[in-house]
Amino acid sequence: MKILIGTPINVCKNYAMERWLENVSKLQREYPADSKSNSVDFLMVDNSPGFDYIKRVKGYCTKYGITNYRIEHLEINQQQPVEEIIGRSIEIIRQEVLDKDYDAWFSWECDQLIPANALSELIKMMESGNFTIASHSTWVRVDPSQVLDELFGTTLIKREVLEKISFIPEMPDTWEPTDKWFRKQVLKDGGSTIEADGVLKPVYHLEDNL
Repeated sequence: MKILIGTPINVCKNYAMERWLENVSKLQREYPADSKSNSVDFLMVDNSPGFDYIKRVKGYCTKYGITNYRIEHLEINQQQPVEEIIGRSIEIIRQEVLDKDYDAWFSWECDQLIPANALSELIKMMESGNFTIASHSTWVRVDPSQVLDELFGTTLIKREVLEKISFIPEMPDTWEPTDKWFRKQVLKDGGSTIEADGVLKPVYHLEDNL
């Protein structure tokens, strides 16, 4: 499969960024860029104010040997609703998947650490029943005993879903790039989803301790 790791980033998540990019580097080593059987590229969409944060992220990538990546900057008023900022960010990722003929989007939140075989496991889940979406839960930051069912947290989404569902709403006041909204659109269109808990071990949801 030709897969795009696509993730919105923001300076507010810098508490997790270096550890996350180290984690990304470990997962990418499981899928070398020159592999004939799999291709995994990496796109970050930075929605921070200005361009300064991109420089810091590039430094982290250099530190951990990440070379197969690209960063797009979304210039947007930071006073806009967070739903719009996220929606416009993931719409850039969606367009990248469609424009570059990727088979799937691997959505991986930048404050979650997962095992290096996580993508392989999600692919197995997806192929087990020809599902259009395969997702895995993570833990609530303040209470690791509780499962946080977060679609865009660690999720593999087939291209065919993204061909039909945009994250830019027809009505400008209805920004809803949420778990429940997206699942509803997929199921309405005849797609199928599989959700797992406890398959990927360990999974950490990093918390800002400042």
